[in-house]
Amino acid sequence: MQDQNNSFELFRKLNPGIFYQHNSRPVIIADNLRTPENMGSVLRLAANIGASKTLFISEVAHQFKSYKIKKTASGAIEKTIWKIITYEELENELPDEYRLIALETTTGAQNIYSFEFPDKVALCIGNEKSGIRRDLLKHAKQHIYIPLPGPVTSLNTTHALSIALFEWYRQMTVKIS
Repeated sequence: MQDQNNSFELFRKLNPGIFYQHNSRPVIIADNLRTPENMGSVLRLAANIGASKTLFISEVAHQFKSYKIKKTASGAIEKTIWKIITYEELENELPDEYRLIALETTTGAQNIYSFEFPDKVALCIGNEKSGIRRDLLKHAKQHIYIPLPGPVTSLNTTHALSIALFEWYRQMTVKIS
């Protein structure tokens, strides 16, 4: 069993703060999530990666029980910038220089592992059942998918987001090393 102090020392040596001296922070967009637990998990991922902000496009998220969001966010709710917006407000919230990338299996979508992520990325995930709304998919500059070799061909939306965020992070660390 690895000594826990060694793990903390490893993260101290990695010094993730240096990463954002060379890279922009990603923006996360979640379209119409159905559960407060997934909302909390997205916020935790946003804090893990150091996202500049997280936007939840939703007409119903204001009705979610906040304790359920906080429980799955596990302290990250206070460590990241986030807001619930309408679809119409997205254009004003998304920085102009950021490229909107939809994480959705669509015709013409590119395999995430052959896709070259932009430094300034706004990564969009969709609803757990119906995915990203059509209008938002049309607005995206690129669609990417995660190849799955098993008989189940979809992932939980937050699991897919974590793969995409850390593939972006991996690619950006290669550029600065």
